[in-house]
Amino acid sequence: MSNEQLKALVIERVMFTQDEGILQAVLYRLTEADSEGIELSSEQKAAVAVGLADLAAGRVVLDEDLEKSDRVEWR
Repeated sequence: MSNEQLKALVIERVMFTQDEGILQAVLYRLTEADSEGIELSSEQKAAVAVGLADLAAGRVVLDEDLEKSDRVEWR
């Protein structure tokens, strides 16, 4: 099984589980693995910088407002 196939299978199983304990365990393991850190590409670093600049400038949308607009749009 390839790495991509394994990822897809894990994602599918996580999406369909209702067991909070399993979800917490998966999150813990993934968070623990991430504690080692990852190296961002220059494109990723630029995207983060843009996002932080948007946040600092107040160019944000509240979740509630976005959900309201989604409800209106999908009617």
